[in-house]
Amino acid sequence: MSSETSELNLSELFDRALALHDDLENSTDDTASQVYQKKVQKGILMLEDATRLVSLLDLFSRNECYKEIETDHLKYFLLPVLLGDLNARLTGVERGDAVETCQIYYIDFLQRMVDYEFTELKVPKLKKMKGEPTTGEEDKPSTQPRMPDLNKMNKEREEKMKRFREKKELEAEISTLKGLRNPGTRDEDLERKLYISMIKRFVHVAVEELQSLQMEVDILKHMSAIRSGQTLPEPEVKPRPFRPIIITKDKLQKEVYGMGYPSLPVLSVDEFYDQRVKEGWFPPAGHGSSLQDKAMDPEAADRLEDERQREEDDKVDRDDEQLLQKNRGFDEWKDDHRRGEGNRKNMG
Repeated sequence: MSSETSELNLSELFDRALALHDDLENSTDDTASQVYQKKVQKGILMLEDATRLVSLLDLFSRNECYKEIETDHLKYFLLPVLLGDLNARLTGVERGDAVETCQIYYIDFLQRMVDYEFTELKVPKLKKMKGEPTTGEEDKPSTQPRMPDLNKMNKEREEKMKRFREKKELEAEISTLKGLRNPGTRDEDLERKLYISMIKRFVHVAVEELQSLQMEVDILKHMSAIRSGQTLPEPEVKPRPFRPIIITKDKLQKEVYGMGYPSLPVLSVDEFYDQRVKEGWFPPAGHGSSLQDKAMDPEAADRLEDERQREEDDKVDRDDEQLLQKNRGFDEWKDDHRRGEGNRKNMG
């Protein structure tokens, strides 16, 4: 088979696989159904065959930029990311193996994007399910709660929003370019723009999927450790139950209520006040006109009022100048203002 014939077969094979991938991506069928899974498996086999053909034909060189790549060859950059996406849709396989396989495909795709100058992002490393130490100091959970790094969180949020906006713009551009294609003729510039937009969109898809997969690795490791008995599940912390307190007037009532409610704490007024003073809620007794002071000496308020009234009478008897001025001013104010004239509410 000649090289030209192989490239033609490769192009047809890739186009069929890409069409199948788009069909699965937009499908509303049950992803666990037998029909859907057969399509996924068929797509994986087609893409794997296309990958072998690309390797045999040696279409790419590491020292090239994507701008130097032929238009017909650009679409083959999508092979690893499409394989990663379809492998992630597989069911009935060991999830740990599937997660690791998908990571390999996505990392390979992103590394190619950096090598051929599609992007300048930092390619994450593979996070393996096995073969890594899990008992090192860096892997031990901290017993002290850490303060969240707000700057880092804001930066990650901004990057995520930026990727989301760029992805939406690329999807709109791809939809427009597909609508401009004419089945009867070929516009190479249009086709090149379409492939480049598709590749850039899949860069954002690969970054998002890789982040999710690496988080899933941590979850799968933790669940595996629990099943093997290496890690005990965290005990459920029950909240402290609410316990009402019965307040009684004196010790005699406390004894009576204590007999009726043996499971509830019963405090007299004095005990309850002392407890609140210790907790800093109330001021100590004897420091100001608190409720406790009034309860301890009910006649204190009457004595204070009598004393105030005697002082007023003494001022009247001595013709106190300040008191006279105050009374005269108040009399003049009453002469100029009738009672109730300032209250105009609900008077129409």
